[in-house]
Amino acid sequence: MKDEFIPARPAIDGIHPSMAHYSTFLIASSSAIVREGLKALLQSEADLYWVGDATSGDDLLARSRDVRMDLLLLDLDLLDEAARGTSSGSAQAMLTRLRRDAPDSKVVVLADAWNDTRIVAALRAGVQGVIVRRSSASEIRDALRAAQSGSLVLNPSATDLLMQQLQPQAEQLSARELEVLRALARGLPNKLIAQELYISEHTVKFHIRSILDKLNAANRTEAVRIGLEQGLISI
Repeated sequence: MKDEFIPARPAIDGIHPSMAHYSTFLIASSSAIVREGLKALLQSEADLYWVGDATSGDDLLARSRDVRMDLLLLDLDLLDEAARGTSSGSAQAMLTRLRRDAPDSKVVVLADAWNDTRIVAALRAGVQGVIVRRSSASEIRDALRAAQSGSLVLNPSATDLLMQQLQPQAEQLSARELEVLRALARGLPNKLIAQELYISEHTVKFHIRSILDKLNAANRTEAVRIGLEQGLISI
């Protein structure tokens, strides 16, 4: 029987928590111990609002369409089970569908350890961060809050190694494309980019499309994030 989406605390002044100052979160794990442990840890936080659990890949995909979640805490073991033949398909396919069905949700994955070989694949698929099973309670809470604010969540000691493994996946950007990507990181619109680089807006759009293709990014914001992660640009 699936969990009911029962609020962990009442709405304030009739406003659903996801519409106030809360971040809603869903926990996806095939392990009841993991689900209940994380829920107990996070449910008492004033700024985090539990909206349910998912116990399988198919369950998660269904809930991603039906439930608004700002944050998804996703156990990599569940992705493995999806890859072993559930109808939700491979781990990569499931993450791709999650990005399509819940594009505004920030995904933080739970890994066994920082040398877990599945981490790089998850980062390539666009997850916002990684925590490991031995993380402290405060580290987990801080990671979710950082992910919700838009930060990439990684252990500093593992960042260099992970970024090195990610780097070869991106096709090299041209010098002009790097200039455009830097301008995007500054938040400039196409018109101002064109003026600054002395090119037409049509050419700017062409370069942006090329950047998105080469970085496998869904939009400008994601392209900037990937560029920063891979050391292509800095702020």
